[in-house]
Amino acid sequence: EAQRASGVPVAYLTGVKGFHRIELMVNGDVLIPRPETELLVDLALEEIKHIHAKCPNQTIQILDLGTGSGAIALAIAYAIATMNKTPVSLNILGVDQSSAAIELARENAKLLGLNHSVEFLQSNWYAAIPDRYQTVFDVIVSNPPYIRKDDPHLQEGDLRFEPKSALTDNGDGLSCIREIVNHAHHYLKPDGLIAIEHGYDQAAEVAVLLESHAFHDIGALADLAGHLRVTQARK
Repeated sequence: EAQRASGVPVAYLTGVKGFHRIELMVNGDVLIPRPETELLVDLALEEIKHIHAKCPNQTIQILDLGTGSGAIALAIAYAIATMNKTPVSLNILGVDQSSAAIELARENAKLLGLNHSVEFLQSNWYAAIPDRYQTVFDVIVSNPPYIRKDDPHLQEGDLRFEPKSALTDNGDGLSCIREIVNHAHHYLKPDGLIAIEHGYDQAAEVAVLLESHAFHDIGALADLAGHLRVTQARK
């Protein structure tokens, strides 16, 4: 009770957080998954269904950059595994620079019975992803650190207790997004989809960044508060 009174998030006290249609183990090594991040899951699911309808025998490849607890990767895999339709062949790779996060993500995959379709790898963005993955991904999704280092919100609420490296890039809030966009072309298939979560005031800058790297069909999705929080584009 003393911990709760001091503001420790309930999810860290219980060790569990619901996200999309799954329950995840969480701890102080990872961000607590938030409702706006479900936009990324829904976007990926739409794309998977679209690809599957066109090419039913294709194995669809997804990359989740900065996976944390595995929330996005595992929510996608769970939704596809529990669809009452033709089975979809799906491979998801989730990467994170934190070994503690990867350990937790693997544990979550095991608990959900999804370790056959989701693999987790310790990697600083693309750095440790094997060459065989170049131009194989149909979809890249990411919820990277995007809070500016001087943002006062870092000292408020749940953010005080979450790992700083998962919240802020220690810069202008866009350096991780730049890193993701800079190399996405090497890993996406032609016409592949990229979708990135960002701050409520960053959509225009993210769109310019994607455009400068020759992405097209750029669009943004709003969260329940009406803020543009996810930007998507095609290679």
